[in-house]
Amino acid sequence: MENLPNYGLANTATAFATLGGGLFPLLYCRLMLKQPPRWTFVYWMILVTGVFTITLHGFGETNPVWGKRWFWAFLDTGSNIVVTWSITLAVLGDYYGRKTRNWARPLATLGMIVGVGWHYYDRLPSTVSGYIIPLGKWGGFYPGESFLIAFSWLVLFLFFAKWKRIPREARPLLSLTALIFFVGMLLATAGNNQIVYPFLSIHAIWHIVGAFGFMTLWAFNHVRFSVAPDDLSEA
Repeated sequence: MENLPNYGLANTATAFATLGGGLFPLLYCRLMLKQPPRWTFVYWMILVTGVFTITLHGFGETNPVWGKRWFWAFLDTGSNIVVTWSITLAVLGDYYGRKTRNWARPLATLGMIVGVGWHYYDRLPSTVSGYIIPLGKWGGFYPGESFLIAFSWLVLFLFFAKWKRIPREARPLLSLTALIFFVGMLLATAGNNQIVYPFLSIHAIWHIVGAFGFMTLWAFNHVRFSVAPDDLSEA
């Protein structure tokens, strides 16, 4: 088996931070304040996408032995779309009534299936079409990644639309979470092998920023469920 290139090794090592972004919230929910099942499900999905981020960069970065890179790339971005879907369901359970949930959850699930399916089709070697948002030599976004970004903005809209219902103590953490993921989106524009001299491996830094975003999301939930226990149950 060939050694990973420098950027591949950096991407693989920092992918463990993504995994930790799901693992540690699960541990904290076990050891500290329990959060609703809808949020522990989110943290499990983050852990799963962390596993696939590791396999993409560890097994699929240079495609030496472990199968086709497109398959690992599909699992990575596809599982990220599932994470965003799970957060959507959780937010709907937090602040939206039963009537809204009855139509919004199936619609979000359909959107997730369409997004994952589109990403799968686009990543197939026979149909791969390249970036849907090209940024030249810097990188860009494939269709699945573009869908993921749009889905993520929807999650933020669902949260901020209920800003007044969010406990005052937790609001700064929601703003910080949004800022972290905005920075992550900017970093994600770079290709996996993009290194800014002398040592800034942009994609690897994105993994770290994203992991802190997930941890901040847990902290936001911990604070609001601590000061507003009624939010633990769906209305």
